Amino acid sequence: MKRIFLLAAICLQTYMLQAQCNDWNWPEDKATAEEKNVLYTDAVRNDNFAAAQKPHLWLLQNAPKLNTSIYINGEKIYKGLIDATDDETRKAALVDSLMLIYDMRIENCGEEAEVTARKAYQFYVYNIRQKDKLKEVLEHFDKAYDLNGTSIPYYMHVPYMSAVVYNKKYLDNLTDMEILERYDKIMEAVDYQINEGGKYVEKLEDYKSKIDGLLVSIIDVDCDFVKTNLAPKFKENPTDLKLAKKIFAFMLNGKCTDDPLWLEAGQVIQEKEPNYGLAKNLGIKFKDTDKAKAEKYFNMALSLTEDPSQKSDMYIQLGSLRSGGAALELYQKALSVDPNNKDAYNAMGYAISQSYNSCKKGKDPVEDRGVFLLAYDFFSQAGNSRMMNSMKEQFPSTEEIFTFNHEKGQKITVDCWGRSTTIRSRD
Repeated sequence: MKRIFLLAAICLQTYMLQAQCNDWNWPEDKATAEEKNVLYTDAVRNDNFAAAQKPHLWLLQNAPKLNTSIYINGEKIYKGLIDATDDETRKAALVDSLMLIYDMRIENCGEEAEVTARKAYQFYVYNIRQKDKLKEVLEHFDKAYDLNGTSIPYYMHVPYMSAVVYNKKYLDNLTDMEILERYDKIMEAVDYQINEGGKYVEKLEDYKSKIDGLLVSIIDVDCDFVKTNLAPKFKENPTDLKLAKKIFAFMLNGKCTDDPLWLEAGQVIQEKEPNYGLAKNLGIKFKDTDKAKAEKYFNMALSLTEDPSQKSDMYIQLGSLRSGGAALELYQKALSVDPNNKDAYNAMGYAISQSYNSCKKGKDPVEDRGVFLLAYDFFSQAGNSRMMNSMKEQFPSTEEIFTFNHEKGQKITVDCWGRSTTIRSRD
């Protein structure tokens, strides 16, 4: 209960601070304050930042709660002054003054999360090339991300990861796990913002590959790294979704998806965040080792999509786990949802072509070879000329058709498949 009251008090204090700065809070010497406000704002409007500095400083000293605008304009003034000088000593002093503007805004107006993010970014811009400032750059980013979470401005992601890289390369002050923790924090925010949509989605997608590139520039994130550093943690907590995602992504990038650890991580992700693509890939991975699991994931994928081509593909995959009529029924379902799916025709053709030994009766070679005639029909619909030629080589001969009282062009039923086709010869 005490914690609830404390949180409420903090929220109220923040609100009161913001409310104070939204209105105009003139000091006792209102006339001078109004004069200074007019002087500095006119100078800012004309990009005369040097002229704006002195009257603006008077307001900061004598009316720090005047209005949020003195801090918004203060940022413009000091950034303008910084950009206008080549004197490194003066530039450093002006950067310190800019940082003080952010601190005073937080102290007098609240808005800590938003302003801390702005401060972190500007500190990065002006100090990332200075070795003695790198640790502080990283600390500012750490605080900004802790305060803002997934609401952090989109433009912060790459600079934050760059700050991590600079600290590792020039100070060697981060362990691999500390780097991964920050990487994970960044990517969580990126993924969240992509899922939220908006005009920056394309930029964010591009940022993901840049951030991955920065990571692998300082850590050799191969499969051995995953097994050594992440597998033990996953064993201790096998339901940790964030860790599972990390393992899954790194092992996918390392091309070691046959490793059982990758499958374990994928199953955890699928259980907590069901996804068509992942369910499909898990099903494919389990096809040769565990047909029951493969069927489970193919059915799961089927339930997670309304796309006709995707549904059709899953019926084909399910059919590949069956044989005979059960397989053909699923391939037919594949065609019923997507009549243009050539893979379904191919699958039916292969299933039928491989049934010669199980279907033949040994009495009539024309009837026995009906499976090849029927398979040819499906391969033809798939446009698979290679298999059409292969099937044609297995057609009955003209002599066999004559000897067993059949005629070319005659309809014939392939009993074991319950389907009809037309008699043709291989010669």
